[in-house]
Amino acid sequence: MNWTMCLPLLIGCFGILQGTTNRLVSNYVGVSQAALLTNVGSVIICLFFYFFVKAYSQYFPEFFQVKAPLLTYKWWFVFPPIFGFIIIAGIPYAIAKLGAVKVTVGLIAAQMITSVIWDLVVEDITLNLMKVIGILFAFLSVTFITLGK
Repeated sequence: MNWTMCLPLLIGCFGILQGTTNRLVSNYVGVSQAALLTNVGSVIICLFFYFFVKAYSQYFPEFFQVKAPLLTYKWWFVFPPIFGFIIIAGIPYAIAKLGAVKVTVGLIAAQMITSVIWDLVVEDITLNLMKVIGILFAFLSVTFITLGK
């Protein structure tokens, strides 16, 4: 099996662990300071990763390679950090109010809809019956988990 098939599972686990531990940090310092700490830590890790890949590019797939000067930007490059901030600040708050399971199931349902729209509009990947059934089950899961206490 291709290891990249396991990557979404690993990222999903880290996403929950990041949100739940950020909620714990938020209990001590507040969401705004927890988001600041998390994002400063992310910047430090990303800088290390950038310079490591740049120095040892032969060990990384082409997708990871530095392809343009560091200060090359397009106007829409502002969106990923905005989305990241919303995730880092929003998930701990949502978990504190709803619990990890409800937040996770809701995230999965929203991600499924968004990813189907993305695939249709941007990637030109068509919708099929299995995707529709999967989305239906995700929404049923959200409904059942939300109704349960």
